[in-house]
Amino acid sequence: MHTLRVAPQHHVNPPSSNPTMRRPGSTMFNANKLKLGIFSPNCSGGMAVTKVPERWDASWEQNRALAVMADAAGIEFLLPIARWIGYGGDTEFQNNTLETITWATGLLASTRRITVFATAHTAFTHPIVAAKQFATMDQIGAGRFGLNVVCGWNKPEYDMFGIPLPTEHTARYGFGQEWYDVVRKIWSSDTPFDWDGTYFHLKHVFGDPKPIGGVLPPTMNAGSSTEGRDFAARNADFLFTVLIDPEQGRTGLAANEWNRALPAPGGDQGPK
Repeated sequence: MHTLRVAPQHHVNPPSSNPTMRRPGSTMFNANKLKLGIFSPNCSGGMAVTKVPERWDASWEQNRALAVMADAAGIEFLLPIARWIGYGGDTEFQNNTLETITWATGLLASTRRITVFATAHTAFTHPIVAAKQFATMDQIGAGRFGLNVVCGWNKPEYDMFGIPLPTEHTARYGFGQEWYDVVRKIWSSDTPFDWDGTYFHLKHVFGDPKPIGGVLPPTMNAGSSTEGRDFAARNADFLFTVLIDPEQGRTGLAANEWNRALPAPGGDQGPK
């Protein structure tokens, strides 16, 4: 079972001088305590591994019609899966997938109020490119873009890209933290900067436009490991996680385990 849970914001170099500032018009921060969303419509089959003839057709026409319908119904968000290799089988489950950046951009241009998330693998997109893409999407959607950060898990996809997948979660989330720090630094800087970190060594970095209103977009992270939940507590507004049963959920999501104020990671990463 999956759940979305609000995590405290502890942003590093946020584009707003008020790091807890929310977008007043965002559906992700409306008065509804329970947010409703649609997950994985960009993937053939959605999340249903089935042979029934009416299984989900992830064509652009179907996705656009679904988004317009969800928008009119008051659903809060759409959330895609960033999938590069499907699972095969008789139905070729999730083999046919719409890439999430272009998918979300098209749906932001086709809707009026709903939040549309893009799911980004930190290892597959350079942070300078990502910062520009995300800010552009936010302009198109007039502040309705949302970001789902993925720090790595699917080894066959890494093999396809020719990128090694670190076995240690600390390395995966260390890379993801620096990636996201660079993105936010671009959004908060009005002048070029250099970055000399553990994973990125960049010169004269600058990016415009910024996110709408100088406020960070709603951010989500999926994780069930200790490192993943800590990453979400530091950086995200929402954690997408797995609950096996109520007892495990109470233990795993206890405030003293992950939903707490965490300091920004130390080390040698950062602007120079």
